[in-house]
Amino acid sequence: MERVGIPTAAICTSGFVNAGMKQAAMLGIPSLPIVDIPFPFASLPPEQARMRGAEAYDTIVAALTTSPH
Repeated sequence: MERVGIPTAAICTSGFVNAGMKQAAMLGIPSLPIVDIPFPFASLPPEQARMRGAEAYDTIVAALTTSPH
């Protein structure tokens, strides 16, 4: 989506940020924003997961609305 001008961001836990950066570079989009969510996430109870999402909201919005895209 990023390649056709639709702002895109990857969201992943801390342990996968480097892998995400490498994958984005291999796909030809090295400037792809990657939002780092603290680990663990998947095993959190729903309320804590919602809180983590709320905490990351501003960072996600900034990643989608700040150049380069």
